Amino acid sequence: MYGFFVASLYATAVISLLFAGVAWRKRGDPGGTPMVVFHLALAVGAAAYARDIVATTLAAQLPWAMVSAVAQGVTAIAWLYAALQYSGFERTLTRRVVGLLSLEPVLLALGFLTPAVTIAEWPSTGLTGSLLQAGETTLTTLFFFHSVTILLAALAGTILLIRLFVRSRHLYRTQSAAVLVAALTPWTVGLTQNFFVNLPEDASIFAWGLSGMALTAGLYTFKKLDPVPAAQAAIVENMGDGAVVLDVDGVVGDANPAARRLLGFESESLVGRHIADVVDGWDGLDWDDPDASGWQELPLTGDGDPRFVEVEVSPFTDRFDDVVGRLVVLRDVTERKRREQRLAQYKTIFDAVNEPVYVLDENDNFVRYNAPFADLVGYDESALVGSPFAAVLAGGETATDGDGVTEVTITTASGEEVPCEADLAAVELASGATGRVGIVRDISQRKAMESELAQTTERLETLVEASPLAIVAHDTEGVVDVWNPAAESLFGWRAEAVRGEPLPIVPDDRETELMERHREVQSGNRLTGYETELEREDGSLFSAAVSAAPITDTNGTVVGTVSVIADISERKAQQRLLERQNERLDEFASLVSHDLRNPLQVATGNLELARADATGTVRDRIDAAGDALERMEALVDKTLSLAREGRDIGATERTDIGALAERAWRTVQTEGHSLSVDASPTVECDPDRVAELFENLFRNAVEHGQNGTDAPLTLTVGELPDGFYVADDGVGVPADVRDRVFESGYTTSPDGTGFGLAIVQTIADAHGWDVTLTESESGGARFEFAGVERTT
Repeated sequence: MYGFFVASLYATAVISLLFAGVAWRKRGDPGGTPMVVFHLALAVGAAAYARDIVATTLAAQLPWAMVSAVAQGVTAIAWLYAALQYSGFERTLTRRVVGLLSLEPVLLALGFLTPAVTIAEWPSTGLTGSLLQAGETTLTTLFFFHSVTILLAALAGTILLIRLFVRSRHLYRTQSAAVLVAALTPWTVGLTQNFFVNLPEDASIFAWGLSGMALTAGLYTFKKLDPVPAAQAAIVENMGDGAVVLDVDGVVGDANPAARRLLGFESESLVGRHIADVVDGWDGLDWDDPDASGWQELPLTGDGDPRFVEVEVSPFTDRFDDVVGRLVVLRDVTERKRREQRLAQYKTIFDAVNEPVYVLDENDNFVRYNAPFADLVGYDESALVGSPFAAVLAGGETATDGDGVTEVTITTASGEEVPCEADLAAVELASGATGRVGIVRDISQRKAMESELAQTTERLETLVEASPLAIVAHDTEGVVDVWNPAAESLFGWRAEAVRGEPLPIVPDDRETELMERHREVQSGNRLTGYETELEREDGSLFSAAVSAAPITDTNGTVVGTVSVIADISERKAQQRLLERQNERLDEFASLVSHDLRNPLQVATGNLELARADATGTVRDRIDAAGDALERMEALVDKTLSLAREGRDIGATERTDIGALAERAWRTVQTEGHSLSVDASPTVECDPDRVAELFENLFRNAVEHGQNGTDAPLTLTVGELPDGFYVADDGVGVPADVRDRVFESGYTTSPDGTGFGLAIVQTIADAHGWDVTLTESESGGARFEFAGVERTT
């Protein structure tokens, strides 16, 4: 007897494992996961029960008896859990409920493991058969609580499954059988064992196995429980109208693909949402009345694109005619609404729009047009009705097929051709045929602007291509867009090799420096004559002067940089040569200064001694000799100034010309004379050298402008478009000698050195300025400085 019973237990364990695999494949469906747990617990319980029976010692039987009891509790709870999900009560299965259902087997296991807790009083030695079924085993109240829990779980699950069977009218026969077997088997086996068949062991484990296998086979092998037969479900899934199933609370239970598309929930589930949360205006429908019927219209914006649907709500009942939900059918009428709206819009166009509008029939003949269109073409408002649209088009053009914007040339009644833009759209005519409505815009001005822009662009492209200087343009990431022939010649790379690639001309050791300049330009500033070193294709470096400016789009956003690059290698070489020459000249000047000053000082000292003893004519001659020595010393000073400073200037900075002139005025003997600053431009210059320039100009005017008179002079500093000027109201300089006044040593005064204006020209040349002597408005001298770099 025990051998057959034990073999049956092992067979039950194996079959339960197989059915656990079947349930695992459907673990994502309602009841799938709890059925997996059910079959696994049943397999463990059956195997443990068999081991309990075949063991012969108490130490061997006791662990298996405990495992069997705990597995029996897990089996009952998992069966109830599956019944709740299959019966549609999955929303009640919160974490708290699941925790409470799992509490009993957990407590039973802890009771077995805790020595202080007595679940059962076991016999002192091993027995034949299971410990839990042995007469020598005394079960406590705690174990009785465990048995009651299993009984209640079985009773609750049975009630749920029988309720599902009774209330669902659309079950398949196999599904009905599965539900009944699952619900009644545990009770049938229990009653049979207690009243008809006397078995030494508990056979309820086979009842649980049969119940679980029947439920799994009925649900997964044949068809899931479903309130709609398979054929009807296929029709609903593939129907063009949307279908939504609601429960009595208005919560979505199911929706076909068409409904999900209409409501904008193709990528997320509608199930579990209240219909009022997904359909705007739902509360305005009479869906609370079970007898309400008929189609009602609603706007939808679920997918971001406004749509219109007609809605029909129908209640559905169970076998007892109780309303258990509603079927909502959604019919997309967007296209119809749009046609209606478009017709209404077209009817008002002719009354509201000021632009030329016309309507064509299906053959592209005029149906009607408004007054602005009549004015454009030069015909009466009805003269063209029935005529083809091609009648107003320039020769060779035809009416454009399709919708959208196109350019046409309208020929007026007077023969004038007007370039226009026609915006066409299909429209349903009153006859039901499909015509087209068009709006015409005169684009003559735009065409003229486009032509002018094209010419300007072509000229600019020609200038860039013909420029002797390298012109390079790139975007904000440094990707080259423009690379003219001069750039090819200067750097060696062909245009097609660098366009669309990162700018290749930056040496590694200059990257940080040039990136800083790049950021300055990208912030909106311009770069002028910035000197640096760049790299050629062969890897050689050369000195370059870079002028750059930002490129902006129509919104003013910087989108790139254009640079003009000049090779200044030759100029830099000349500059280095000049520096070496200046150094040698300075050494020569120092030597000359030392060799000339010593004899002058000796001569001056001796004259002072001779003057003390001289009288009369001798003293006058000594004074004349002293004046000559003083003039020689002044000549030495001026010569040194020219030799040492020459054409060199120091660091330049933004300088106010007016302030610099006033500073120089205070250092020159100008008593009785006045300075007027009419304008004060800001220029880039060496302020110390320019102050020296002003000092020489002022001193020259005071010494030579009066021409022997005592009349006070007024000197004026003013602004020129590309520089500044210094003018006086003295006697001026004759035109025939104006070209000579800048020569070193030229003077019209016996006491002059002839170096003052030479120094002026030297300083101007050092700054790159052009200086010209002309006549002032009052007849005096006017010195004009052009080519000055202005900063304001």
